[in-house]
Amino acid sequence: MTASHSEKDPEILKNLLATRAEIASRLLSEKLGISPGATRPQHKELAKEYLAIMYSSTLQKYGWRQLEFLISTVGGRTMVIGKDLLKRSEVAYVARTIGQFTIDLRVEVFIQSSDELVNLIEDVKAMKGVKDLMWSEVVEVVGRKDHIPKEIVAALKRKEAIKPVK
Repeated sequence: MTASHSEKDPEILKNLLATRAEIASRLLSEKLGISPGATRPQHKELAKEYLAIMYSSTLQKYGWRQLEFLISTVGGRTMVIGKDLLKRSEVAYVARTIGQFTIDLRVEVFIQSSDELVNLIEDVKAMKGVKDLMWSEVVEVVGRKDHIPKEIVAALKRKEAIKPVK
């Protein structure tokens, strides 16, 4: 019990992220030198407030391919196209994007064959308001870092973290 719990929040958060929020309160308390009872509420509150747990598919081992479509739209039809895409069984995720001025939608799809890919691309390109479509597929993960950038942890320590947008 070397420090107050609020001072330990960044370290708790760092450990939650590194373990994908699957660390036991007892182990977390041992690592940080605070009581298990003190970590339980912090553990759950911090995970809820600062972490969005996401899962990756392992469908590749069953013959499925996971692809990403980057779609450019015209005529103010971005949301309509996105909602129409969500009705398709191959589509798992659709998001409006900003950044690259020619990309309006990011779409995650699952297919099994190149024929399915070609047919899906043709169907999407034929949709009213679709200007262009690019696709990509991850062939190998180079690595993944499970941490929060040091600057953010430092801001949390100083309690300068940005308030969530509602």
